[in-house]
Formats: sequence, structure tokens, C-alpha cells
Amino acid sequence: MKVKRPLLRTRSTATVVLSLLAVVTSLAGGSPELPPLTTISDSPRLPGKFVWVDLVTHDAAAAQKFYGGLFGWTFRSTGNYVVAYNDERPLAGIFQRPRAADQANARPRWFGYISVASVDKAEQAVTKNGGRVLAAPQKMPKRGEQAVFADADGAVFGVVKSSTGDPEDFLPELGDWIWVQLLSRDGKKAAEFYRTVAGYEIIQNTLSNRVSDYVLAGDGFARATIRTIPEAKTPQVKPNWLPFVRVKIIGDAVAKTEKLGGKVVLAPKPQVFGGKVAVVTDPTGAAIGLLEWTGASMKGGF
Repeated sequence: MKVKRPLLRTRSTATVVLSLLAVVTSLAGGSPELPPLTTISDSPRLPGKFVWVDLVTHDAAAAQKFYGGLFGWTFRSTGNYVVAYNDERPLAGIFQRPRAADQANARPRWFGYISVASVDKAEQAVTKNGGRVLAAPQKMPKRGEQAVFADADGAVFGVVKSSTGDPEDFLPELGDWIWVQLLSRDGKKAAEFYRTVAGYEIIQNTLSNRVSDYVLAGDGFARATIRTIPEAKTPQVKPNWLPFVRVKIIGDAVAKTEKLGGKVVLAPKPQVFGGKVAVVTDPTGAAIGLLEWTGASMKGGF
């Protein structure tokens, strides 16, 4: 099968769960009002596609300053939830939560939402295969139905059945989400977990220069990848979904990251995706990927 690139158990784990529960409970309370995933009529649903991303952080103002400076995003606030826009397209949310003294290990983080045909069936698959329900399925005005889970490894993700359909597959512009990767302790096991939840086709990546071990595909499109965390790095790297944003020049984006108060976790290296990818953290500590995308650079990509 030829896969097309989409155009587009510790204390710390427990505190993250509590924080995310607070996020979703607040969102379900009727305020703020989330924007629809698309305003184009008759948009189809694209099960398996990541269609929204949220950031949970203790300092939304610092996050806005960083991402506005790095990607040119603009923001609109509705209470303690901020919607981020790229060229007037809503693409993410930022939720402010206080940093309690007993939650020092609960780092800010991004997590994405997968389009599914049935949120209830996704919930059943999660619990049957060792995952946990962090926020039960609930209906959101203008958005549809969504829920938040943790997989069997503890990585947080959401699912959504949009009431308006999903954003179409398109070539990501600068500042758009372009990819998402799961860091897992057991890539094969994780791939099977998400196959049962979202119906992905699993494709093992056998390229010698790969930076991922498995591709999650749906309807002929690669939707995400999974990388097994090297054993030597398992104490430092926790299982997590990592979203990537398209940037014009990776070196310039890394330099700007540091200028804006962020940190470089993985600097561009020629042996990793041709030196076109980096992982950074914003000033609040949330990790995000940067990717310089060209048609040529994607050959043999993720």
C-alpha cells in the first residue's frame, strides 16, 4: 500500500490526570464556547485524523507570547480557555490551570484529538485494552462529542466526533500542524492499541534511516507515527504524543525559540530527517516539534 502524506504510574502521571480532568470539566460547563472544527458545509468525517490540539499550562500568557512570536499565531480568549489561530484558522486551544504546590511534577503538555466515528466505541476499546478514561464522553456546543483518555502506557489523547465534519486534508501552511508522533515504551503494543481505538492500518517502517517504527494509516493517508523510546532514555523520556508545526527554516526557528525563552531538547542533526526537525519546549515546559517541510525532504521521512 502506498501511503500518502496527510496534507495537512508515577506521581507525575497522577497529577497530570487530575489537571486534565479539571480542563475538560471546565470546558463542559457551557463556557467557553469551542469553535467548530470546520465551517465548510458537507465536510466529511476523516476517522483517524488528528483534528485538534490542546495545551494545558500554568501560564497561558507566557505561552501566547511564545507561540505568537515563533509561529505568528493570534489568540482569542474565552474565560480561561484561549483559542489559537493561524491565518484566521482555529487550530488549537490553551487552557490555564494553576500550578499547585503538590503538582510540581505535572508539566504543561500538548495533547491531540483523533477523529472517530463513535466516541462510545472508542471508550470501550480504550478500557478493554488497558487504557483509562480521563474525561467521559460529553457533547460540546458547536464542536460535537469528545472524550479524553490515557493509553496503556499513560500517554494522553482525546477523541472527537465532530458535528460539522472534519477539516479537509490540505498542504499545511507555515505555522500549521504538520505531523504528530507518539513516543512509547513499546511501539508495537501501542500501534495495536490505537488500531483498536481508531481503526488504523498499521504499517511497520523498515527504512534504515527511520525516526519512527510504525505508521498509523487510514484511507490511504499516513495519520501519525510511533517511535519506541530507546531503553537508555526511558528514565528521562515519558510516553507522550508530540505534535509538530511546519516552519520555514529549522535553524531560524530554533534560534527564535531560544530568543523567546524556550529550550531546545533535540537540535537539528543531519542524521535525523536530514537536519530538518527539532524538538523544543516553550517557557512553561511544554514540548513541541518543529519541522521544515519540503517535498524532497519527505522522501524516507517519518
